[in-house]
Amino acid sequence: MITHMSQTLLVEEFLDAIRERAEAEFNGKMQQAFVAWYIEAEFGKPKWHFTDDTGDGGIDAVVWLDGQTPAAVIIQSKFSERIGGGLLSAGAYAAFDRVVEAFRYGDDMFSDWLEDVRPDLRRIYRKTHERLTASAGHWQMGKRAFRLVTTGRSRRPKENRDLRRSAYVYADDVIRLYGQYRRGQTPRANDLALRVDGKLPYRHGRRGVTSFLFNAHLADFRKYFTENDVGRLVARNIRYELGGSVSRAIRATYERDPGNFWYVHNGLTIVCDHCSEEDGVATLVNPSVVNGAQTLYSIAASDRKASAALVAARIIVRKAPQHIAHEDDEWVQSVIRGVNTQNRVRAQDFRSNEPEQLELQRLFREQRIFYERKRGEWREYRNEPRFRQFRRTSLRALGQVLAATSEKDGSGVVLVKRGLEVIFRDHYGDFFPSRATLSRRFEHVYLAYRIADFVRRNAYSSAREFRKQKHAFWTTVWCFHAGVTDVHRLHSNTTTREIKAAFDRFESGGAVGRRAKMLAKRARTAVWAAWRTARRTDVERWSAVNFFKSKWGHQKVKSLALPRLRRDLQALGRELLA
Repeated sequence: MITHMSQTLLVEEFLDAIRERAEAEFNGKMQQAFVAWYIEAEFGKPKWHFTDDTGDGGIDAVVWLDGQTPAAVIIQSKFSERIGGGLLSAGAYAAFDRVVEAFRYGDDMFSDWLEDVRPDLRRIYRKTHERLTASAGHWQMGKRAFRLVTTGRSRRPKENRDLRRSAYVYADDVIRLYGQYRRGQTPRANDLALRVDGKLPYRHGRRGVTSFLFNAHLADFRKYFTENDVGRLVARNIRYELGGSVSRAIRATYERDPGNFWYVHNGLTIVCDHCSEEDGVATLVNPSVVNGAQTLYSIAASDRKASAALVAARIIVRKAPQHIAHEDDEWVQSVIRGVNTQNRVRAQDFRSNEPEQLELQRLFREQRIFYERKRGEWREYRNEPRFRQFRRTSLRALGQVLAATSEKDGSGVVLVKRGLEVIFRDHYGDFFPSRATLSRRFEHVYLAYRIADFVRRNAYSSAREFRKQKHAFWTTVWCFHAGVTDVHRLHSNTTTREIKAAFDRFESGGAVGRRAKMLAKRARTAVWAAWRTARRTDVERWSAVNFFKSKWGHQKVKSLALPRLRRDLQALGRELLA
């Protein structure tokens, strides 16, 4: 979450998110929407069952976690819109204890408990019991399978002492989890009221809507930010705040020279679903600032709430059903691309809101990796304790990794050497799977990322050595990837979980880890040796720079270096199947 965002605003945003989910998916039932949100935020998108109703035995949902220990999680929940407004009832603790005892103390107690459960749920609960028995084996593992999730406050003396502290998720825990989850999942912003000065309408006949251009008072935005988070208003922008001297200059003009602000600022572009005006005040429904995020971050950080500064505001009213989110509206996305081309915007910025990027962010988060899909995003979250143990990568870096490892002949590395604009402008669809295919293709993406990260961390003895030999880094990554993946049906026989476990072993201090790290160093050495051998044909032409960005150079690496490494790299690849 944004580090300076108040707890009150975060709670309000969380409730809005639950309401939106309830209306869209659960006929307005916020209790069910709360359970569904918690499962997605905590576990991703596993298979799970709603059981909440009369005769549910005190269980609201059962989550099945294939390949994990324990293989199921049982959830009881208590939701109230008064987040943290009261203590959880003693009866809730007692009901939760009955469920725990039923699953803990043998088949007889489980069977007795099951008698009071309505018939349609008994099969699900029996299968859950079988999963826990088979995967956990003993109580020290089995006790991890129970969660009491509530928006109330704790009564610590009522907690079951045989369970772990993490079995109880209270209001503060829920809001903390939402703060971590909200990246890329921010709900629509509240209505924005702006005083209108000099309105100019624009009618788009074919689309049948009227949009507006007028001067807006920046003080109206500053007032809005006392009750609303700036990040929510700019969530559909392609970048977050980048900071620096530009932000400081914007804030200084707003505070000290407001009359000059209109002249030195290009203006704001806001997309909304509806715009109505009454008594000189325009109200924007579902507003989203798609150009001007840096300005609003600068204004929000100012202590001055009153200012005479004006800014040109272009209000674009879209014509689409309101249930279609801005990021799923192709016309809105075309507007975002168009209004951001006049500034220094990079090709990857235009891809940051693509559906597959949102999904990649979620999938990487499940692997405890912070995926910075928008430039400046890490600045927003780096101080959160949750992310201090996360690895970190970015849309930019992942694009380079996927390009470099895309072709067996090394031509992907040549593409990387041509620059990011080529990757993200001309070949984006070649490297990034669509959202529809990511669930079954993510292990390809994750493996390429782990290999590149492993080579960067372990192939070089020092940062100085890396800088000296950086011309060959992507070639070394490609070579390492080509050898590791040269195993029959590797991708169809391995999972993301197995890849993670294998690379965690490679990065350990054990015998397997030492062999893997040594192999990374050997790969780097072999790649450079290939250059020294091949350059003898024309010493003046084949400098390291020219060699590693040429197709001929990669043909030579493939023929000279890869054969020396193939057997050991294949053995490393087979470790992924263990």
